Amino acid sequence: MDFFITTPLPEGVISNYVQKDNCAEFICNDTIYCVLIDGGNWEEIRQELTHRKELKLMEKNRIMEREKLDSLTGLYHKEYSRKVIEEFLRTSASEQYHALMLVDIDNFDVVNENLGYLFGDTVLVNIAEALRKNFYDTDIASRIGGDEFLIFIKNVSNVELLKEKARIIYSVFANTYTGENKNYKLSCSIGISTYPKEGMNFQELFLKADAALLYDRENKPDNEEIHFGHFYGDIANPGLYLDNECFHKYQINRTKGFGSNNFDKEITAFAFDIMSRTKDVNSAINLLLNKVRVQFGCSQICIFEYASDSPDFMMTYFCSNDKMEAGKKEKEEFSDYLKGHSFTFSESGVYSLTEITEDDRKEEALKKIGVKALLQCAIFENDVLKGCISVHDYEKCRNWSDYELDSFLTITKIISSYLLKFRASERASRQLYIMKNFDALTGLPTLHKFKKDASSIISSTESNGERKTLSQSIINGSTADKSAIIYLDITKFKYLNNTLGYETGDKILCDFAAIIYEENKSKEGIARISDDNFAVCLTYQNENQIIDYIQNINDKFSQIQKSKYPGTKFIVASGIALVNPKEDITVAIDNANVARKTVKNASQSTYCFFDINMQLNLQREAEINNTMEQALKDKEFVVYLQPKVNLQDNSLVGAEALVRWIRDGIIIMPGDFIPIFENNGFVVNLDFYIYEEVCKIIKEWMSQGRKLVPISVNVSRVHLHDERFVDEIKKLVDSYEIPYNLLELELTESIFLNNTEAALSAMRKLRSLGFGVSIDDFGAGYSSLNLLKDMATDVIKLDKEFFGHDNMQREEQIIVSSIISMAKQLNMKVLSEGVETQNQSDFLKSVLCDMAQGYLFSKPIPVSEFEKLL
Repeated sequence: MDFFITTPLPEGVISNYVQKDNCAEFICNDTIYCVLIDGGNWEEIRQELTHRKELKLMEKNRIMEREKLDSLTGLYHKEYSRKVIEEFLRTSASEQYHALMLVDIDNFDVVNENLGYLFGDTVLVNIAEALRKNFYDTDIASRIGGDEFLIFIKNVSNVELLKEKARIIYSVFANTYTGENKNYKLSCSIGISTYPKEGMNFQELFLKADAALLYDRENKPDNEEIHFGHFYGDIANPGLYLDNECFHKYQINRTKGFGSNNFDKEITAFAFDIMSRTKDVNSAINLLLNKVRVQFGCSQICIFEYASDSPDFMMTYFCSNDKMEAGKKEKEEFSDYLKGHSFTFSESGVYSLTEITEDDRKEEALKKIGVKALLQCAIFENDVLKGCISVHDYEKCRNWSDYELDSFLTITKIISSYLLKFRASERASRQLYIMKNFDALTGLPTLHKFKKDASSIISSTESNGERKTLSQSIINGSTADKSAIIYLDITKFKYLNNTLGYETGDKILCDFAAIIYEENKSKEGIARISDDNFAVCLTYQNENQIIDYIQNINDKFSQIQKSKYPGTKFIVASGIALVNPKEDITVAIDNANVARKTVKNASQSTYCFFDINMQLNLQREAEINNTMEQALKDKEFVVYLQPKVNLQDNSLVGAEALVRWIRDGIIIMPGDFIPIFENNGFVVNLDFYIYEEVCKIIKEWMSQGRKLVPISVNVSRVHLHDERFVDEIKKLVDSYEIPYNLLELELTESIFLNNTEAALSAMRKLRSLGFGVSIDDFGAGYSSLNLLKDMATDVIKLDKEFFGHDNMQREEQIIVSSIISMAKQLNMKVLSEGVETQNQSDFLKSVLCDMAQGYLFSKPIPVSEFEKLL
């Protein structure tokens, strides 16, 4: 009758069975079971008990497995990894080869502090996942410290394979996403020890891997993006890095786990949701603050932040039970509170007062406001206090619970991570605005801002003018204000930089900027356009006011600079364009610039108003720009040759190729289009067209058996920006199979002044290939003799300005004869260009000048006419 006489009690029964009526009751695993006396339902109960036993075993196994793992990353923790590795090494053969690596993230605290600990934890989880994917199941990966990992690699066949494993680890860290800010790209240090060479057990291997890690931290190469760390065996003086207690120094400082209460989870989900749904960070933070205020049941919550342009903190966010923005009264009260206030926080970054008493002098201002209890949590960036979140209770004193303190820390981390990123973005935007709108050297607005300011001034001036009635104008004896754009340029400023130095040049620019700033009463409508170019938008009633303004600037600038740099002449060229309010401001700026260019080379400071002739020149320039491409295709550009003669016997020794643009039977001279082509870059296309035409001419002479003389072609400064220029010339000449020495490249002296290194390099390459090289317009610049020592050239061409008179002045003769003498001593030939009279020719012959060209001998002529001279 007793069922359990023949059937044993199930495992887990915690009390004896009780027989009632026709049933037997017993308790197992906190559950009451009833078994019929005849055992009719026993099998069903037995299956239930078996299932529960299996579940219990599974849960026990899960708990045991979790106890092996780091709770954050899911990797083995330090103690368990040691146990597993020790067991493996005890049975490992000495001829097998294993490795223990210790890995440390470099400067991971910067990521935590700037992006937040929540973000930092996510980074660690991502790294752990990547390590799992990159290593075999037989390898062991564990987290042994806050940002330190251990990798044990079994059965490594050779050192190179181990190095590759280390590189993989390094790549895992380098490629881990740390947010949009590239400043937080991760790297790591790696220390490696090997079995059995560096140790036969875990303790020895760990000790030496730690030493190698320390060495790697201190000796990481600066110029390598990826490396494989350091092996213990490669360390010099390894004893300096050994620490017998190193295993215990690696630890994870366990604080209250994030998300351990429902509010943590709720606020986190809410924060990520609201931040992902809006680009308005300010509104999102306000919503977060209000949620926190409601959760804490407090009267008010604020954020105080440090403003870099003020010595004090300021209130940036405010939330109370009846409004989301501080009123005038609150702003004044908290401004008084924050003025000179010194925040203090505990090691965890929290400051709290359960009650503000009379003794709390530090918080006296808050007590006057009515705050009774206070809770604050610091916001740090790179260990620098940036502000705090402050919770105020106006209704009661309160003891802040551990739960509230922990939750507040969590909330602060969430909010501060967004807030700091938002402030960094604001700083970047502000810096970008400054860079875009203000010149770094002078502090004046840039062209971008000038256009906006000038447009505003012109619009305001026009509106004021419309409001003036005829009677007011008669009574006041005045006319309506108008606007003008003045474009100012300190001419030959590059020369000033070269002679006085760039530092002095910058000071001169700042002096000039200060003058036009002081002279501008509104302090608006002024700009540094570029280099030594400035612009002013000036309101005026008559044009004499503009002239007086310019003259006043020139006089003050000249007076200041003469006192600082005696003997140096500063010339300011000013172009003026009267503004048409109906046109875009860019038109007036361009017109003023055009006017400025017409006086740029004047010998004294002067000005010029933009007029109709300049307008016609602009139209003509536009026409040239519109037709040049087609003109080149239609071969409207024609080569003319100007003979070069030997002065001793007047024999023909060469020619210079010059270009003429023949359009509809009209010859357009180079001076009308070459400067335009140099500005728009088309001169490159034209030059190579001329080079090829000259190659064709020489090739034709060769096939006809004519006398061959070298032809020189001009090299524009634009070519020096192209490193392939010399190679392209060589390729072209090679295609026509003509000797290199029959093509001579002429570089003007001004090219050397502006692009010295590039010009000298090109000249050396050309001469090394066998091309002839000459320096054109020698003596026109400011550094001729200084450059002469560096010029390894074949010919120097004396500038035609030396021969401006039939009878050369004594000084000119001395200079010319001296240059010729020096050139010959440097094994250079001399050619004088612009020779027009017999007296000039006779003098040059007497001082042993080699060659000459000019109208005395021949003007530039078509190729067919030149061929008659051969």
